[in-house]
Amino acid sequence: MIRGAAILFAGALVAAPLPSPLSPADAQKAFEVVPGLYVELVAAEPLVASPCAIAFDTKGRLFVAENRGYPIGPKEGEKPAGVIALLEDTDGDGQMDKRTVFADGLTFPNGVLPWGGGLIITCAPDVLFLKDNDGDGVADERKVLLTGFATTGSTQLRVNAPTVGPWDGKIYLAAGLSGGTVTCPSHPERPPLKMTSDIRFDPQTLEVELVDGKSQYGMSFDAFGNRFICMNRVPVQHVAFQSKWLKRNPRLAFSETVQDCNERNAFNGINGGHDGVRLFPISSNITTADGHAGSFSAACGVKIWQGKSLLTPECAGAVFSCDPTGNLVHADRLVAKGATFVASPLYPGREFLASRDDWFRPVFLARGPEGAMYIADMYRKVIEHPDYLPEEVRKHTDFETGKTMGRIWRVRAERKPDDGLTALALLPMTPKTDLLRIIRYGDDPADKATQTLARYAWDFSEDKWLRNGILSGIGGRELAFLRELLAVRPASAKVGAGMSEILGYLGGSLTKPAELEVAAAAPEALRLALLSGYLTSHKPAGLPSAFQSLLDASPEVATDKSKTIEARSVAVKLMARLPWERSGQALLTLALDDAQPDLAVAALKAVVAYPKDKVSVSLLAGWSRYTPARRDAVLGALLGVPFHVKGVLAAVEDKRLPASAFTGVRRRQVLAARDPAVKALAERLLTVSARPEALAEATKALALKPVPAEGRAVFNAVCASCHRLDREGHAVGPDLFDIRRQTKENILYHIVNPDAEIAPAFTAYLAEAKDGRILSGILVGDTPTSITLRGPLGVEATLLRADLAKLESLPSSLMPAGLEAGLSKQQLADMLAYLKGEK
Repeated sequence: MIRGAAILFAGALVAAPLPSPLSPADAQKAFEVVPGLYVELVAAEPLVASPCAIAFDTKGRLFVAENRGYPIGPKEGEKPAGVIALLEDTDGDGQMDKRTVFADGLTFPNGVLPWGGGLIITCAPDVLFLKDNDGDGVADERKVLLTGFATTGSTQLRVNAPTVGPWDGKIYLAAGLSGGTVTCPSHPERPPLKMTSDIRFDPQTLEVELVDGKSQYGMSFDAFGNRFICMNRVPVQHVAFQSKWLKRNPRLAFSETVQDCNERNAFNGINGGHDGVRLFPISSNITTADGHAGSFSAACGVKIWQGKSLLTPECAGAVFSCDPTGNLVHADRLVAKGATFVASPLYPGREFLASRDDWFRPVFLARGPEGAMYIADMYRKVIEHPDYLPEEVRKHTDFETGKTMGRIWRVRAERKPDDGLTALALLPMTPKTDLLRIIRYGDDPADKATQTLARYAWDFSEDKWLRNGILSGIGGRELAFLRELLAVRPASAKVGAGMSEILGYLGGSLTKPAELEVAAAAPEALRLALLSGYLTSHKPAGLPSAFQSLLDASPEVATDKSKTIEARSVAVKLMARLPWERSGQALLTLALDDAQPDLAVAALKAVVAYPKDKVSVSLLAGWSRYTPARRDAVLGALLGVPFHVKGVLAAVEDKRLPASAFTGVRRRQVLAARDPAVKALAERLLTVSARPEALAEATKALALKPVPAEGRAVFNAVCASCHRLDREGHAVGPDLFDIRRQTKENILYHIVNPDAEIAPAFTAYLAEAKDGRILSGILVGDTPTSITLRGPLGVEATLLRADLAKLESLPSSLMPAGLEAGLSKQQLADMLAYLKGEK
């Protein structure tokens, strides 16, 4: 039920309709569950329909949020179909046999939590409190606790999952990616809260505040207060860090708060790496996105299994999650690692529970009062929301069938497990201990606390969360911390990547070269990292001899192939601080060396810092032989420095660089230049207008005989930096998984008019730094101290808020208008055929 870029299996239903739904008895036979467990029916239609969340109260009664109106809702004048149902087992046979409508007339109820003798219900725009005061099983009290949650987007991505925090007793709500401006009707004097993440509120005072993390559907706590959330591609995420800690140090450029616990081990051949979390569905109705095949695409309902349990012993302390597109429930084992967790499959090579029934749609998990697992099964033919389907597919997709159906299943062990094993299972899960201790010392200004943090730095520098926990607490006392770091350095200590980051931060925080003297006798690796950080914000004047010698020797080290790549990379960074005459040509040579790609990246970043026309001329001279990745890296590096923008545009004007090389994000980056002359030149060279005429001209390609094999090369040249298809490309813009179910005319229309439909998840932002730099891309990190933008090829850039002059969303698609203008009619015909899957 949850999505981000794609749960698109629904398009497959258009091409190959599913078989008729199975009866509850036949559906039960279609399950495969791990040995030692069995599945039994608790309730089915007509007793229940479209269950999307369930909860037991203290009396053992089962309350069900029935999202009967999903996905579109009532027509004008019709009553909303959403219901909160009360199910009871009156004869004690384990199956529900009595239904009472506790509340109806709800739009899209998607969360239910027993509290205060009643229920807290999430049903955007409201969070409601419902209570039965006269004991007839029907709510006669209805109160709006909070309101203002967004209802303009998809009905599947709204506020959800009311959950009690185990330590603070507050009610946590998953954001669902929809946001809103939250107010409390009982307290109109309180200022509204803009919902940019998950939130929590005090059920007594109704005071509400933001918390870190942004779950799509579901959340769960362990016994130690660790909060786990999920997103469509990742079933287990740990909210490992609090952004309020980052406020202590505004110099720290770090914006992450959530750890993806699962290994992305589903190889898809994209960007040379792994993208998804592996699944083993046994149904036919899995996602049709080639990049998502055999992996999570709709993770939801994350649930930590703890407390009284009727599952098999290995399930104690495990984390479960649903994938309704794969028709299964997955289980992971959580293992503490540093400040967070690693999740690995509890049952390698198979799922906890999977069904061969394509209509089985598990979306929510609950633990019953006796300790069994209960599964809310929406049981739908199509569970996808129409917002995420192309218009042509929507016209032929059946969103209605199954709305009156639904099942609730119970999973339990064949033999009752030992309760002692369940109680012991969670004891090792305490990764917060070290991090919270570090945070406490960061709040303590005493010298002893600084010394302790320095010791922790040597112990924990390679753990991202612990490292940044330390750095967040040393703002304003960096020099004292550096002294202690040197004083407590173990004799056998190595300067790894994490310690290099700490030292680089410390170097950048120093105010004058004399302060480097404190490390004059330190090992070379330590001094190199410190100097590299210092020179990112200071001129290389007046350096102590122990550091000047490192800087002077950097060109020789960088070009010495007998040195390690790590040493040469640090030397490259230092070279950028030398005069052009000393290092310029060497940096250009290294930047163009395909044999050492990692070193080339560092050299490219270093060489563009020089305000020399030769830099852009030299880097663009080899454009015709560059791979797409190299092209984007070179263009991005040049455009990131205002001086080089004129040189890049000169290359376009001289036909040394095609205008089609500019993706939407790069094009807007140049068009946003502050220099009026540059802006005017960019508008003349890069802006394409007259869309109706352009569409008419491009349509001529449809009359040509295409060569689909040639279209693949065109796709890789002009589309793959931001899209993926057939195991090629990069996941920045939308995956083109569904495009083959569209007509060529429709595909062509969207190529010529890319702004016609823009999915909210792909809104682009433009960030202007105070030093004149212009960054653009999708906003993927947003904390009180920094932002992170993701651009072409998935490259991310982080900018301190202290250095940020302006951040604004762009009204247009990342995909540039005028893309077709850089293609011949034959190339366009070939690409359309390739996108359609023609052979």
